[in-house]
Amino acid sequence: MLNVKNSSNWIVFRQIQKAHDAARYQHSYSSAFKNAQETINLLDRYSDVLTQARVKTLSTNFELAYRKLARKEDLQLSAHINPQTFDVELIDENGSVINRKLLSAGEKQIYAIAILEALAKTSGRDLPVIIDTPLGRLDSQHRDKLINHYFPEASHQVVLLSTDTEVDERYFVDQLRDDISHAYEIVFNAHTKSSTLKPGYFWELTKEAI
Repeated sequence: MLNVKNSSNWIVFRQIQKAHDAARYQHSYSSAFKNAQETINLLDRYSDVLTQARVKTLSTNFELAYRKLARKEDLQLSAHINPQTFDVELIDENGSVINRKLLSAGEKQIYAIAILEALAKTSGRDLPVIIDTPLGRLDSQHRDKLINHYFPEASHQVVLLSTDTEVDERYFVDQLRDDISHAYEIVFNAHTKSSTLKPGYFWELTKEAI
């Protein structure tokens, strides 16, 4: 057995060992860098696939929500969602993109509500829904659609901030009563510049006052 410590080859041996260690370190570093880069690329591809799948699900949920709330003449519309910008385009029965600026105020509201419902369903989470002036800009057809097909099913918790000309006595008694847990009137005090809640709804309070 050669005792390198006692020979003139010791210096050469140490140089070889250092060169070996350096090569091994360089190889390990290169492999680690290569593996890390491959992992990043794999995650990028997975992210793209996952985004495409989510966008497809969101698009399907939007179309279902929109058709549920739209009038009969609007039922042939479909949607295209850009997977990079998530911008939503409405497509008519001829394949043409509909200019959202040309939609009426009521149609824009239905569009926005359909987007909210689609996002909630796609997320898979129970999210509370709060809607201010829920029927203000809608015609009678759209109002009936929301009352019958959206408000009772929108979420496990729905808060409607309605005026007395929106969810009126007919809607309240005939169509929503079984789905309403609490009703209040928000009363503004001009002297204190504050609001208070009174149990009951507009027409109930009016009858009590009479």
